[in-house]
Amino acid sequence: SPEGTASCTACSAGKYAEGNECKQCAAGHVSPEGTASCTACSAGKYEEGNECKQCAEGHVSSEGGIECTACSAGKYAEGNECKQCAAGHVSPGGTASCIACSAGKYEEGNECKQCAEGHVS
Repeated sequence: SPEGTASCTACSAGKYAEGNECKQCAAGHVSPEGTASCTACSAGKYEEGNECKQCAEGHVSSEGGIECTACSAGKYAEGNECKQCAAGHVSPGGTASCIACSAGKYEEGNECKQCAEGHVS
């Protein structure tokens, strides 16, 4: 509080007290009203408006993230990690699961391709 005041004022949410100033939390960090520090949003979440929000399905983020990233084609998100689809499965990316190639098709380069005549899958 300024010199000669009768009371102290809490820093608002999204800010922290340093010295005699309220400073903005860094991107990807949050704080409730009246705190001396900010907390990073955990992995799998992103900061928006001083809230840590869950990434959408098929997306991941690192600790202190400000945005989530979609898993690339041929991968799926599981526990905030992009994992490779199993053989015979494909993914367009940004999904939480892979899709199995149907009977008569096989997976090559994240595409389900038709088996050659006289061949089965």
